[in-house]
Amino acid sequence: MSKDLNKDYWPIEQEAVLLIKTELSAFLQKFKSKKLSFPGVKVGTPVTISLQDTYFDTSSKELGNVQVALRLRKEQGVLLLGIKGRDRWTISGVSRIEVEEPWSANGLATILHYLDFIGITLTHPGVPIGSSEPVIILGLTGLNPIQDRSLIRTLWPILDTAEREVAFLALDAVTLNLSNALVKYSEIEIELVDGPISLIKNLSDNLLYNHSDSLQPWPYSKLQTGIAIESLSESLDAGNIVNENGELTVGGIGQVEQFLQKIASTN
Repeated sequence: MSKDLNKDYWPIEQEAVLLIKTELSAFLQKFKSKKLSFPGVKVGTPVTISLQDTYFDTSSKELGNVQVALRLRKEQGVLLLGIKGRDRWTISGVSRIEVEEPWSANGLATILHYLDFIGITLTHPGVPIGSSEPVIILGLTGLNPIQDRSLIRTLWPILDTAEREVAFLALDAVTLNLSNALVKYSEIEIELVDGPISLIKNLSDNLLYNHSDSLQPWPYSKLQTGIAIESLSESLDAGNIVNENGELTVGGIGQVEQFLQKIASTN
């Protein structure tokens, strides 16, 4: 039986997501990142990192059925295994559980323990974690890849007047590695680090006000978005939802949104 997740020992992620509904190159011409400013906070020097994410579930979709996902992330050569999910969307953004551990025997054991806590019992791989590739090791536990994507993330620290990091603003250029194509889209995430939840909404509202023609609130995770895009690309000619550069079009965004709204209405 799935157990209560509203405990202090469950790490919580809080963020807002804004989808970029124009081509990324066109958005960047208007998005003067060097002049980024928000009332009451400072914007620090950005860094750019590359990420590779693979999501997993069991063949019977046990994780998806309890609204969690398992992610293997490669970040700057470091492998991380994590659980995300139980999204709770409000006007300020989303709160979700997020547990992440380095890829190691202890890290895998910790993640399996968290899954067991919510009622998903997986088989231990039964071999040393370094004896094969992580995807194979996870396969031995009963997990299969369900989504693969790469992204280039430009990350700005948001500082208060005391120079403390209170949030991060990230511009993510996402490439979904679908079975039949590569599909690109971009979004902005604002993640709270140490500050009031109102800060997320204030930053989000500021960006929406200044870029109303290029951004829209997006109450869906990258995993949900990717699942919708893959389903649509399999049922339609991919050219109907992407342009010649493989980027999601405004019409494609509308189709993705309708797809996700339909799923939400049936849950």
